[in-house]
Amino acid sequence: MKYRYSVIALLLCFFSFSAFSGRGMRSFAIVVDEQLMDSCRASINKYAASVQADGLTTHIVVDRWNIPDSIRTRLHQLYLHDQLEGAVFIGDIPVPMIRDAQHLATAFKMDQRRAWDRSSIPSDRFYDDFDLRFEYLKQDSLQSLLHYYSLTAEGAQSVESEIYTARIKPPKYEGKSRFELIDAFLEKAVREKATARQISQITYFAGNGYNSNSLVARADERLSLTGQFSVLAQGKGNLNYIDHTFDEFVKGRLMAELEREELDLAILHHHGADDTQYLNASPYTIMTDKWLEMARKFFRGKIRSAKDTTASKQYYIDNYNVPESWVNNAFDPGIMLQDSLSDAAMDIHIADLEGFTPGVPFVMLDACFNGSFHLEDYISGHYIFNPGKTVVVKANSVNTLQDIWTNQLIGLLELGVSVGNWAKEQFTLESHLMGDPTYRYASNRNDRDDLSRAIAHRRNDLSYWKRLLKDKHPEVKALAMKILFKKGALTPDQLYAIQTSDVSPTVRLMAYHLLIQSDSEQLVPAIEAGLHDNYELIRRFAAMHAGENQSPRLLDDLMKIRLSPGVSERVYFQVRGAVEQYAKDDALAAFDKQLEGRSGSWYEKIKAERTNFERILSAKEEDMKQLLDREVESRNKRFNITALRNSNQAAYLDTLFRFMKESDDQNLRQLLAEAFGWYTRSWKKQEIVDFCRAQAAVEKDDTVKRELLRTVRRLTD
Repeated sequence: MKYRYSVIALLLCFFSFSAFSGRGMRSFAIVVDEQLMDSCRASINKYAASVQADGLTTHIVVDRWNIPDSIRTRLHQLYLHDQLEGAVFIGDIPVPMIRDAQHLATAFKMDQRRAWDRSSIPSDRFYDDFDLRFEYLKQDSLQSLLHYYSLTAEGAQSVESEIYTARIKPPKYEGKSRFELIDAFLEKAVREKATARQISQITYFAGNGYNSNSLVARADERLSLTGQFSVLAQGKGNLNYIDHTFDEFVKGRLMAELEREELDLAILHHHGADDTQYLNASPYTIMTDKWLEMARKFFRGKIRSAKDTTASKQYYIDNYNVPESWVNNAFDPGIMLQDSLSDAAMDIHIADLEGFTPGVPFVMLDACFNGSFHLEDYISGHYIFNPGKTVVVKANSVNTLQDIWTNQLIGLLELGVSVGNWAKEQFTLESHLMGDPTYRYASNRNDRDDLSRAIAHRRNDLSYWKRLLKDKHPEVKALAMKILFKKGALTPDQLYAIQTSDVSPTVRLMAYHLLIQSDSEQLVPAIEAGLHDNYELIRRFAAMHAGENQSPRLLDDLMKIRLSPGVSERVYFQVRGAVEQYAKDDALAAFDKQLEGRSGSWYEKIKAERTNFERILSAKEEDMKQLLDREVESRNKRFNITALRNSNQAAYLDTLFRFMKESDDQNLRQLLAEAFGWYTRSWKKQEIVDFCRAQAAVEKDDTVKRELLRTVRRLTD
């Protein structure tokens, strides 16, 4: 049954008051559960006073009914009438679990027929993006804090949060109540806010397998960060880099670095789970005995995990010539313990954080699932609930894409912009702040207006942002570009001129980032220019977006890069996928064209790859043909249709349109209608919009019709 409330009824859900006077000032909401207010009133009031001291009127909102709709309505009212710029949810505050909105996340694409608690996205965008519209579905029968919602087609189809939000929710600690943990954290937050700390020491880390272990990506990130922070550009401060290859087990080094009290900011790129930060892989070594021991350990692990361990052991002996002596001790308790300890030493687990006292105030966990705050225990919570100095963490509630701009505008933090106002500019459905979102570093400039206030409350002051276009700080210029473009005060032609001429890589990237969101004639030229930019991240994004766009104009450039001996690992990863989306004949012709007149061992190797390349293209062509074959099983067609959400393959649209018109499988037709909604950057986007509109006008199945209209909204939003 759906919940329906009038505005009056919603207001009755709360006991809400302004903790301090000051109407007309910008404001901040502290949302707490009822038990917490009774138990932690003193620390909540101290925290509210510290926020007030920073110029934010505080509203303490006590949630009585535990329904997300009521909280959202109250926050929206404060936004409309009290200049609300952000909120923090402390304690057991309801968690919106969002469905039918995977296009708002970067990577999450789970089949929604699976268990709802796993196939939904925990997201506070429900609370901070008021243009999104949701339909209430149900409350979880076992986990009462979880409430399921469907994103509807009536609201926005992209994230652009009006306010920032954060969670202060204790993870599991033996022997400590949630009230004790929250009291201690709020005391810490008050203490750290009073230090007026400036940014001068920054560390970034790369874990195994992240961005294809591209050294070019890491070198260019250093170049970028040096430009984003003026303290680094001026030769002051310090920028440390730690790579997973530095040690056989890098965990100790990384945790020691994070515990340095001089460290101001940490950016950690790695893979992750709700309870683990994945750091290492099998170590590189030149020692023969190490290689042999790693091989033995590998086969022992394979045998232990097999259903039939005896058969598995014999399989590896017969097929890999593994000596029986290597695996006879696979189940020896001492060897099993040794292997287990070795595995555990590769990564940071929740147990490793017991007694951990990080000295860095803000940590970015650029990883999957580290921010799964809807669970009883989650690793990012342990970064803030300890006696150390960390007061805010950015993390993701589900999986996240590697190729995203995680450091976008991060240099604003050295100019006194709060972590909340910075993070709001790049929220996705899965990204969240844990801790105090009002925390901000002391600005290192006295000649700049309060940017944190301006981000929240001066977005319509176009003359102000036009002045900032001339600022010497590249992050200020990039921010001004972003806001002016959103307000229609910066044209695609102007952005293209900036992209192709500005000396700052992050300013060029912002221009490119904004152009990619437009439907202008400069879209394909922006991708073309991006493919040849000297900043690796721009090249990587351009390769990824070329694979989504698939304009014939891009094919020769893509193929030239695909065959180049100097292409970096992650750009190659994106380009390889891009050229595989084109029609077979076109792609093979482009492949052959780039090899004309080429000789040498490298190009002989490339020529040998043509057979496999043709096989991949033929398989994709056959997949499309099978959609029209009534003898092919539905599950095979389902896989091919859902794969379109990643591939955006436009070469066979005629086949897809025909399937939509002729198929009598309504479930598959609904999936296809949904998949079309992912073609946001396709050169065939308008053709898809026209088709979906026309089909919706004659569609007899209500579910398919709703999906077609949702796709139209997504592609035209």
